[in-house]
Amino acid sequence: MTDQHRIAELEKRVDSIEQCMSAMRTDLTDNTSTTKKIADDTAFIRATWAEGVAVVRLGCRLAAAWRFMLRQVFIPVVLPLGVLYGLWCIHEGRAVPAPLGEVFHLLAAVL
Repeated sequence: MTDQHRIAELEKRVDSIEQCMSAMRTDLTDNTSTTKKIADDTAFIRATWAEGVAVVRLGCRLAAAWRFMLRQVFIPVVLPLGVLYGLWCIHEGRAVPAPLGEVFHLLAAVL
């Protein structure tokens, strides 16, 4: 095999590689444009999802606040004071206040 023949073979290989790389560049450009279109099309969905996540976080915070109020304020403070006030009203011969009576009826129905 002569040097000219080897050089011609190498040039064919280089041309083949260049064609392959050119095709890959074209495919990559098409893929990039398609990806950008998809990102633009789904921007609304992603924005809505972000707002939905914020609403869920708000709901979780409200639930945590409600749990805190029940466990740290209502049960250890308000409930015993209400019971003591109701017992004091009964002991004094006065009528139990209507809201307190309703709470007692509710607790009796639930328990």
